[in-house]
Amino acid sequence: MKKNAILLIVLMLVICCKKNNDNDMVKKKYLKSSTISVDFPDTVIFGRGYDGKINYKNDLDTVTTKLLDIKRLRFIEYGFLKTTTINYDYKYLKKNLIDTFTSETNRTIPLYNISFDKLGVNFIDGIITDQVRIDSIMLRDGIMQPSTRIITDEFRVTKKVFVIKK
Repeated sequence: MKKNAILLIVLMLVICCKKNNDNDMVKKKYLKSSTISVDFPDTVIFGRGYDGKINYKNDLDTVTTKLLDIKRLRFIEYGFLKTTTINYDYKYLKKNLIDTFTSETNRTIPLYNISFDKLGVNFIDGIITDQVRIDSIMLRDGIMQPSTRIITDEFRVTKKVFVIKK
């Protein structure tokens, strides 16, 4: 009987301590040649603020790599919410974002002072919005007129975080 109990405990520890490769979850259907990784601690202390970053590369880098280019203005931002479950759809997430971080370069979105107020498994769940506005001049009705083309990519990015008490 003791042997079975010890075997059961060891088996549970092996299963529970298995490394979870889905810690940084990005909806794969959106990613063609884009690369997104979240650099944020997996385990944090309750109530303490932590910094991190999102490393980001997208197809829109072929249009421009400068964020403040006058002819091709580019905005990259990450709007997110902190939650204990991710059992909701994209529309709910988009409507309930609580905070937004804006990129400093076309490759990095900083995350500042994120803290959690619930113990256990939490998630940072959000949407990266990458938008390029291309200004040009087009001929319309025989007159040259300014025109703006807007290209937008959105990616859902989720980071699983375990919150402990100190």
